[in-house]
Amino acid sequence: MKSVLSIDVANGKSEVLLITEYGEVLIEPYEIKHCLNEFNLLKDKIDKLKLNDLTIFMESTSTYHLPIQRFFTKSNYNVQVINPILGKNNTRNLRKTKTDIEDCYNLADLFFKNTVKIHTKNMNDIYSSMIELSRQEKHLTESLVRSKNRFKQIIANAFPEYIKCFTANDIYGKTSLNFIKEFPHADIIKEKRIDALANNLYKSSKKGCSYSKCLTKAKKIKELANNSYPGIDIDSCEVSNLINIVDIISYNDSKLNDVKQDIVKLAKQTPYFNIINSIYGIGETSTAQIIAELGDINRFENIKQLNAFCGLDPTIVQSGKSINYHGPISKRGNRNARKILFITCCSIIRSSVLHNVDNDLLLYYRKKQAENKHFKECITACSTKLLRIIFAMCKNNSLYVRK
Repeated sequence: MKSVLSIDVANGKSEVLLITEYGEVLIEPYEIKHCLNEFNLLKDKIDKLKLNDLTIFMESTSTYHLPIQRFFTKSNYNVQVINPILGKNNTRNLRKTKTDIEDCYNLADLFFKNTVKIHTKNMNDIYSSMIELSRQEKHLTESLVRSKNRFKQIIANAFPEYIKCFTANDIYGKTSLNFIKEFPHADIIKEKRIDALANNLYKSSKKGCSYSKCLTKAKKIKELANNSYPGIDIDSCEVSNLINIVDIISYNDSKLNDVKQDIVKLAKQTPYFNIINSIYGIGETSTAQIIAELGDINRFENIKQLNAFCGLDPTIVQSGKSINYHGPISKRGNRNARKILFITCCSIIRSSVLHNVDNDLLLYYRKKQAENKHFKECITACSTKLLRIIFAMCKNNSLYVRK
């Protein structure tokens, strides 16, 4: 006799219900806290019933479900976690009732219908580790962007002309950050000798950069500082804030590089790394990010499932006899995967324009442009095509052949 412990998960607590396939309620719905004592009490109640065919069934709810999933997995129970969209679409009746208890019954009803295909996932497998690293990379990247924006905001008050001394992202490089950390205000630079400024630049410059180049740059910085009139005084707290922001940028940049190395190292252990990395225009980091977000690609039976997983499947709208099969993408899937595919397609297209004009993705992009599609629509279409290429290559275990 089948039975299910359906769990409606919330932040720090859950509503649980144990019911059989014949509708017999073995444990009435009640609330438990996510702590070891209450987990053990629930386990004792279940063990006393001596059930032969029991499944723990719950929705994936942010990270809230992880403690209870981990407890029952470690206790050797059959644990199944489903996408919350599946649970949302299932109700036992037509009444608009939304309570924790009702959600438990809805989950149990969904389980016994056998309409949900479950993909078992090991919490300690390589793909789980990669997805956690991918989330950490996303967090550090967003933090780094905010810190860089703050840096430019303060430097505009402390030394407005400073951004003219470095090109593009070099202003956030080691040489620039070390310099502004030691000389965080234009008035400080005015009082320093040119050789002192040049020595600071030379110590943190890239290999191969001569002292004469550093001296030339130091003269330029000195000249700009002499004619600069900052918006803050030299003893302003914003000067200290600038030094703090420099430390934050350096720290986050270092940690971000470490995370990228770790995720690439794990990705190389998967069977898909060399396959995806062989696609023209995709580097090691992008390959690792794609694998982290898509996971084990072999678990998808067809490209439609993979498209739906990424939220790239088109919405289908019918009105009478008219059916639109080519509506906007659903955006119901993994948005991080969509973002990475979008950025990767942009990178491939830029590289192909310069070095590989016969690239399939570039030609497809040009085709969509000729149809007067918006830039984002073109790249989204290219993302779907790239996903099809990746899926086919991984399924056939074949490398990309450049034209």
